[in-house]
Amino acid sequence: MRRTFGLALCVVALAGCQLYWLKPGADMTGFTNDHQSCVKAAGSPVGDDRLLVNLDMYKACLKSRGWKRETGSSMANPPGYFRGLESEGPVRLGEVPKQPPTMERR
Repeated sequence: MRRTFGLALCVVALAGCQLYWLKPGADMTGFTNDHQSCVKAAGSPVGDDRLLVNLDMYKACLKSRGWKRETGSSMANPPGYFRGLESEGPVRLGEVPKQPPTMERR
């Protein structure tokens, strides 16, 4: 019983969490530029404007540009948290993952 409760608590706690990319002083334009460069560097063409991206290479590319991974909320985060690629599959050139709302810092 106690083990089941602990597992359920972990699942609930993680349900609202996502991984983000964070770099001090970076804005959406900076993330977009680095994201697109890394998609191109880690991708293989599978169509006119689509690439199949190797996620390990993509993540290594962003890390080499000074980005770090951090856990955040799926609802809202402080400015400077950006969503990158999280799953395998073709990606359109110039496309950036949908970003969640940003909460205001006080």
